[in-house]
Amino acid sequence: MLIACLGASFVTAPPRAAQAQSASVPDPAAAALFQAGRDLLDRGNWKDGCAKFEASMILYPAASTLLNIARCYEHEGKLALAWSAYQRALVLNRETQGEERKRALEDVAQKGLTKIEPRLPRIKIAVSGGAPPGLRVTHNGKDVPVALLGTVIPVDLGQQSISADAPGYEPFATTVEVAEGKVIDVAIALRTDAEAAGGRRIPIWAWAAGGAGIALLAGAAAFRIDQAYIEGKQSGICDGDVQKNCPPLTFYDPASDNTRKNRSNALFIGLGIGGVAALGVAVVGIVTAPSSKPRVASASVTPWTWVEREGAGVGIGGRF
Repeated sequence: MLIACLGASFVTAPPRAAQAQSASVPDPAAAALFQAGRDLLDRGNWKDGCAKFEASMILYPAASTLLNIARCYEHEGKLALAWSAYQRALVLNRETQGEERKRALEDVAQKGLTKIEPRLPRIKIAVSGGAPPGLRVTHNGKDVPVALLGTVIPVDLGQQSISADAPGYEPFATTVEVAEGKVIDVAIALRTDAEAAGGRRIPIWAWAAGGAGIALLAGAAAFRIDQAYIEGKQSGICDGDVQKNCPPLTFYDPASDNTRKNRSNALFIGLGIGGVAALGVAVVGIVTAPSSKPRVASASVTPWTWVEREGAGVGIGGRF
């Protein structure tokens, strides 16, 4: 009965045993496909012969047919599929009629597993730091259940593509090459979008405060320039001494220029203080922004202004 179950491609079967196999299959088409598969394997045509077994399996699932399919997978180097087929054949064999035949098929399946398992490539996919909400992992384009992460699973020889993504995280993708009898660990290290962009998630308010600080300092510089302009004008009219050398009021009345100069000076001071304060808030937001890496250097931002007789300016210096 074992001979009839496995087919003539493995050993030579007596005609009576082959007839018994065919008689045990209630579907004539399945029996015909099974016999055609055996004949093709006898001639060394594995491709077409294995296709016949698969078609027979669809019409009538039988442990003997599945064992032939397992051998086909093994011949093609698809060790993980062969291992799975042997395992499924053991389960399907529970429905086989006849204790002697059932034991024979189980023996063949166990021997197939014993032969394949030392050669079987395996991978273990794990997520560093735990699985975030919404995680999706794929292996060779097929979804991997989260419960399977961290479990060693058999795979076929060759390249294995693993990818992962989750909301708020940078997509992960890698390709590994597996060899016979080896276990490959694939560690998925997901980085948040902020970490991928540079390691910090700077809050919006920090950017807003920084922009406001720069605008205020620019305004302060503009008013300081205006103040310097009035001072230069008065110095030129009064020959360098506004208190003593100014011409008579009928020629030049400094009152309006003094008012303008004082207003520009007050706005320069007020806007400058506001700008420095806003930049200080921005620096706090930048320095205290969450980071995945330890801080190895301090950061500072220092605004300054300068005024010369020919003009004035504003600048910001920093150290990171």
